[in-house]
Amino acid sequence: MRFRSTLAAATLLCAQSAAAFDASTLNFEQQAYDYNSSVSYTQLGLSDEALENNDDTLGFNDSPAHRLPRYLTTAPEKDWDYLMGQTYTILGLSVATVGMMTFLPESVTNWTAEDRDFSNLTKKWWDNVSEGPVWDKDDHYLNYVMHPYFGGVYYTAARHSGFNEFESFVYSFTMSTFFWEYGVESFAEVPSIQDIIVTPLFGAAVGEWMYLAEKDIVANGGEVLGSETIGDVSLFFLNPVGHIHHWVTGIWQGDTEVQMSYDPWFNNADAAKFAADAGANYDNQFIGMQVSLKF
Repeated sequence: MRFRSTLAAATLLCAQSAAAFDASTLNFEQQAYDYNSSVSYTQLGLSDEALENNDDTLGFNDSPAHRLPRYLTTAPEKDWDYLMGQTYTILGLSVATVGMMTFLPESVTNWTAEDRDFSNLTKKWWDNVSEGPVWDKDDHYLNYVMHPYFGGVYYTAARHSGFNEFESFVYSFTMSTFFWEYGVESFAEVPSIQDIIVTPLFGAAVGEWMYLAEKDIVANGGEVLGSETIGDVSLFFLNPVGHIHHWVTGIWQGDTEVQMSYDPWFNNADAAKFAADAGANYDNQFIGMQVSLKF
């Protein structure tokens, strides 16, 4: 009888010790999966494949608190919705960039006063597209530094959405050539030969380097040269669209409606009547974008 009591007590003690050990282990793993933890992912012996697919292998489905931000992960398969969301963000950033460039001096943009006049957008776009492409005279840092960088930004957007190297190059080529060069920028200037070639080709090489460098920083716990601040800044410039898309969608809960408008008063009859009474001329050639956000 004494032997059985002693055996039962020993068994209970072992069970309690095992439970305590499991809780401690679980605590450590939760800290390890937290991006803000000082424990790096490489210390856990995780493979590059696990870091790239980071779903069940890293326990990211356990709790949102222990999940890497979406912009620091790679979709395990093609995520068209995420790519489309990033494309909308790029559209908004591009329009804002053009607006900012209209305020920069001509010595920087090579845009004349006529280029900055957007009163007749349709005709200006058609004239510029018909005249090009031409060999531009932009500064070298614009043609061979900034354009490859932005080509890389397009490229990484596709890579994070689960597309491979070639597919990401096609996306970068489409965005840089048809969306930007023959799209947004053609409202102000003639398409450039250098930009059509340099942006997607060099951008693919730069973009793959940016993508791999970002993964290395994440695997190092988000630090660069032992600094989380430098790491955060580096991660932003390696994937600015992903970060900005995350911030913006977080503000309006991802619920938004975007539609193009060709009515200068956006179908607002009261505004149109007020403008007409004030003597404003009706512009038959108008392109606008109406964005509805839910906060």
